[in-house]
Amino acid sequence: MASFDQKLRTLYLMEILLERTDDEHMLNASELCTILDQEYGISTDRRTIYTEMEILEKFGLDIQQKKGKIPRHTGQNAITEGDLECILTKLL
Repeated sequence: MASFDQKLRTLYLMEILLERTDDEHMLNASELCTILDQEYGISTDRRTIYTEMEILEKFGLDIQQKKGKIPRHTGQNAITEGDLECILTKLL
């Protein structure tokens, strides 16, 4: 089950970034860890968050980071809800 949670963690992070961040609303890695734990029951550490951000950037999500503190989605290269559903369907 742990590997399945790891796959879901990446998708949940993408969803969190798309829905909750923009140029005026940013979340740091600790806040993302807290959201993942409290809302999705997935515990992780800050270093893993940065690795996940790299994965999402390679996937094509436009993420801006300020050293050590602010991962956020800029709104460009946005993935639609339909895209997200398609990705989840392929994983499940």
